[in-house]
Amino acid sequence: MTIRVNDQKDLVEKVKGLFKNYDDIEVISGELASLGFLRTGGKSDIIAMENTGLEVYVHINLEEDGKIQKYEILTFDEIKKVLE
Repeated sequence: MTIRVNDQKDLVEKVKGLFKNYDDIEVISGELASLGFLRTGGKSDIIAMENTGLEVYVHINLEEDGKIQKYEILTFDEIKKVLE
């Protein structure tokens, strides 16, 4: 699949902006969904979402109280490089 690199970069920047502007996981999850992200896994303290069209993955770790502890935004290519 050919990825539109500029669109992918724009999406990554939008996701970074969400984490800068919001701290409520429900708001962030909803905004990610509106950007085409689907939840692909997780547990009560981890949320994994990806946008397969633009090949972007978001991993969110939550504290016990549900607040965001940390997050990662990775392209599928970055994940492939780590796995090689």
